[in-house]
Amino acid sequence: MRRASRKRPVPSVETTPAPQPKPAPAVPTAYAVLRATLPDGIGGAEELQLAMPADEFGAAAWQLWSITLYLARLRRHQVQPSSATLRSHLASDVVPFPTPTLGFPYAALHDSRPSLLLDLELGALDDTGWPTARLVVIEQDTAEYGFTRTHRFRTARAITRAAARWLADECALLTGAAQRAGDEQLRERASLAGRLADQAETIRARAQQDALHENAEAARAAARGGSEEEPQLPAMEEKSGELQTVTGRLVRTDEPSGPGGDEPTLLLHVELAAPADRVTWREDRPGVLVCTVRGAAAEQVRALPAGTALVVVGRARSVVYRFEGDVRRRMEIFDVASIGVDLAAAPAPAAAASAA
Repeated sequence: MRRASRKRPVPSVETTPAPQPKPAPAVPTAYAVLRATLPDGIGGAEELQLAMPADEFGAAAWQLWSITLYLARLRRHQVQPSSATLRSHLASDVVPFPTPTLGFPYAALHDSRPSLLLDLELGALDDTGWPTARLVVIEQDTAEYGFTRTHRFRTARAITRAAARWLADECALLTGAAQRAGDEQLRERASLAGRLADQAETIRARAQQDALHENAEAARAAARGGSEEEPQLPAMEEKSGELQTVTGRLVRTDEPSGPGGDEPTLLLHVELAAPADRVTWREDRPGVLVCTVRGAAAEQVRALPAGTALVVVGRARSVVYRFEGDVRRRMEIFDVASIGVDLAAAPAPAAAASAA
């Protein structure tokens, strides 16, 4: 009788499931971008452009507070602004919310993705101990046909003032939303916005106090007669060139808008016959030169018809003056020393055509 064979048990093999690929992180649809221009310490400037996803802290109120705190730290430690200190500030724990720290190598001004663009320009510390500052805040809707809102601030005091006001408004909005929704996270953010608004107000008061102190010192120095420069004088800088001769044709004459003094004054618009030497310290070479004629020559030139060929000898002068507080404007003048009719010049095209 045949013996039945026994089947050997098959050893069990433990298998582990294949690892599932991790889902790719969601790509942000909107960004908050900080573009900063700062001095490089050797007379030039360096640019920095950083970004972050425009989440709940990507609004203008929060990021404006971060800039305000950076200005206050520069004033407290008397450190000149630089890209290194700005990067360190944005990445530090002193800012209790996310800030732009990622590079953004795109043209933010012409990109539809940034919902917030902070264009910051900082200079060296001034007499008040604060850095000179310019800031443009652009808020825009990333959707098609969305809105765009722009705010401009020209001083550190204006930036700190806006940070305190905007964070106070943010606190009120978050408080109302938390009460309606009963959301604890909204309450915490509202509380944080309130604390930061109080800190921004303290920084604003310090900046205002420093400005008043500096203005008072300048006023006392002027009263003692020890100030060589009047703070309220419109002209801040003036540069004059050498005497030069230009030739051209008279386009028109204008009366000066301001008082011309005791002697007659006239403005001549002369279309240059050829590219002349640089008439001012600027890099451009204008095709039409505005000349200032004074005295008896002004009365004689007034009678000249348009198209008259002229020979003008004068000196270029450029004046940079203060306009509306800290805004600078440049006015360029060509003071006429002597002027005459160019008898050797070729006739004007219109006159030559009529003669033919």
